[in-house]
Order: sequence, then structure tokens, then C-alpha cells
Amino acid sequence: MAKLDWYIRAGLKLRHLQVLVAIDDLGNQGKVAAFMNVTQPALSRTISELQADMGHQLFERTGRGLRPTLYGECLIRHARRILQDLQDAGEELHALATGTSRKIRVGALPASASWLLPRALTLFKQLFPKTAIAVRESTMDVLLNELRLGNLDLVVGTLPSRQTGADLEEKPLFDDATVLVVRAGHTMDRDKKALDWRELVQCPWVLPPYDSLLRQPLLTAFVSNKVEPPTEFVETLSLNVTLNYLQSSDAIATMPESLARKYAALGALAVLPIELPRLVRPVGVLWLRGHSAGDPAFIECLAQAAQELAGP
Repeated sequence: MAKLDWYIRAGLKLRHLQVLVAIDDLGNQGKVAAFMNVTQPALSRTISELQADMGHQLFERTGRGLRPTLYGECLIRHARRILQDLQDAGEELHALATGTSRKIRVGALPASASWLLPRALTLFKQLFPKTAIAVRESTMDVLLNELRLGNLDLVVGTLPSRQTGADLEEKPLFDDATVLVVRAGHTMDRDKKALDWRELVQCPWVLPPYDSLLRQPLLTAFVSNKVEPPTEFVETLSLNVTLNYLQSSDAIATMPESLARKYAALGALAVLPIELPRLVRPVGVLWLRGHSAGDPAFIECLAQAAQELAGP
């Protein structure tokens, strides 16, 4: 153990970290050698020496190339964070030299990227116009992976289950109910009578994908109302696809209430008078425990935007 501690502190070089990450990204030794601008024999020696000095096998050969062992996965995870920290340091030094702030890297779920995040960006840019902000929009599983790899500072959106990971910290911003929406002028919009779930499932639907936070709670809502889930549907988290599909069809979709009310006020959508249980957790911010969540002022702008969005 003493030898390993010494090697981690004094023997492990930046080049080793770059090799580890490149192998994990590319998998193929030939591609890694070309990317690192070294010969394959030289790369093989580096890997062999690294494994010998670490005292553990870091990779195993498969028919598709090199695959990290548990030891390799552990070291690669930390290597990514170290390399990202060095990149952050470079950006911070550049910011100090140019009078700007370092880049804030934000992941966002589609609904949050449509209303909450743009308002927060506007508020923040009014205060810090020179700060660079990079936004990545995707599903929560993709965003959490990017967060853990060190490619994001924070994630904005519906907070996942608390069982998602003990390595995460969160800040709830506001509770947002889920509602059912259709295009304005839809038969169910014009007919003000009480709607029945058996009628709803006869329509086409826009459903969230299986890997999204809402899919299982929504399926549970169908079951609790004693109906089978709809058989005619498309799956998407894209707000743009959902809005345009609703306009050209008789489909029903789910949407956060704060967002649905905005589109209803614009005359684009109608909210159906159907009571839904609270299907998802609050909207908030996630970041890695023990790491910075970006700029505290940006978190405050998110909180202000959420307060405006949630209304009185």
C-alpha cells in the first residue's frame, strides 16, 4: 500500500492520465496511439509499466479492444476529474487575465431549458455579461453521467429519486405539477364535460421515453385509474416535437403545469381538467457532492426565475 501511495503522489504523470482517458474513450489501442501521437509499442510499454507500478491490472483485452477492469474504472474516473480540474484552472486563469469569469457548464432537461433556464440566463447576463455559459440539453441519465465525468457543473430540471446517488447534492427550487395538454380547439378542449380516462386512452398520445423520470409514474397513473396505457403513441422528450405534433393531431401529452399554462396563455395549448397525482419530484439544481455548483450568483438567478415561473 505504501508503494501505491508513493506512486500516486510522485510517480503518476499527467501523460498517464491522458492515456487512461483516451483508452476509455477510444477502446482501440491503434486509435489511442494515433490520437496520442505515439507508436503502438510505446503505448503498450506505457500501459504495462503503469499496471506494474500500480500493482493492479487496469485493462483486459477483448475482441473489441481494451476494456477497463474495476481498478481501471476507478483510476479513469479520477483521471477525468483531474484533467477537468486542470482545464478549469486554465479557464479561470484566462478569465483573470481577460477580466471575464470562468465558463459555467449547465445541463438541463428539455422543459427546464424552455422556460426556467432562459429566464435565469437573462437575469445572470444582466449582472455578469462577460461570463461564458455552456448549456447541454438531454435526458437525466445522460446529464448525470456527464456530471459525474466532470463535463458539467450542475444540472437543472426535475430532481430524480433520492436513490439516484449519494454522491449528489440538490437544491429544490419549486414544485411543479404535471398536467395533460392538447392543442387549442381540440374536441376535448371544446367539450367542457368531465373527462373519463377511458376516453383519454382512445386518443393518440405523446409519452416520455422509458428512461425518463415521468414514464413509470405516468404508467402507474393509468393503472390507478383502471385503464390500460394507450396503444397509439410516439415517445419523445423534445418540446419542439411535442408542440408541433399536438398542433397537427388529436394527441394528448403530459407537460409541467408551469410550462403548460404559459402555452395556454398564448393560445397554443389547452390544459385538460384531469386531476393527476404529483408524479415527479420538485424542479431544482443538482451537483456533485464536494464540488462547486458553478457560480453562486447563477444559482440565485435560477431561484429568482423559478419564483417568477411558479407565480404567486
